[in-house]
Amino acid sequence: MKGDRLLSTMYSILKGIAKKLPFSVRTKKFLRRIINPAKLYFLGNATSPLSNYYGFDRGNPIDRFYIENFLYQNKKFIRGTCLELLNNKYTTKYGGAEVTKSDILDIDETNNNATIIDDLRHLKKVPDNSYDCIILTQVLQFIDDVDSAVSEGYRVLNKGGVILATLPSVSRIDCISGVEGDYWRFTEASAKYLFEKKFDPGQLTIGSLGNVRSGVCFYAGFAQEDVPSGILKKNDPNFPLIVTVKAVK
Repeated sequence: MKGDRLLSTMYSILKGIAKKLPFSVRTKKFLRRIINPAKLYFLGNATSPLSNYYGFDRGNPIDRFYIENFLYQNKKFIRGTCLELLNNKYTTKYGGAEVTKSDILDIDETNNNATIIDDLRHLKKVPDNSYDCIILTQVLQFIDDVDSAVSEGYRVLNKGGVILATLPSVSRIDCISGVEGDYWRFTEASAKYLFEKKFDPGQLTIGSLGNVRSGVCFYAGFAQEDVPSGILKKNDPNFPLIVTVKAVK
């Protein structure tokens, strides 16, 4: 116990010093990994995570490894008219020249990047058959009426259009939405049940990514940089970190 308190005190002092120094964001993330190394985390009796922000403050979050690999594997579908929420980061990264129009949807009027201010559950401003691709990465867990969101996604897709969705199976309660705004966690079975209400089962590809070690590390706030890449590449359907959905209209 004394050792834990000593380490905690040292970490707090070093963290305070690092905050005051004019380092770049990248350097600060590196310093956090040095000052509070992941290798020591499970040696103590810590009940708090290494990071309260999914590992963003230490490097790249572990779930992003799986999300971005899923999108990379399906980048040929990110083309034509595309819709993404909050920003168009992934549309731009994986769609490239094949994208002819990139819309950004948000319910928040203060998002200056949004081209459409509307509610995914009731897209009053979006006509039927508007998009060739809709990217929904880690979105549906924040929507109470998730059935309506999937139905609206189906409605605004063009024939042959694709929804590329990722859903959390393991995650902390969202730091922004909090305990009152973070509704759901998913499995392959629940994603299949949800999307089959609108999509032809033969046009659905549902899978999962992650394993017990990567899931535990993500939950504890580790970043990708804290974990050997070989661990991240192993997939075990019995211990998913995220669920993936490719749904074609």
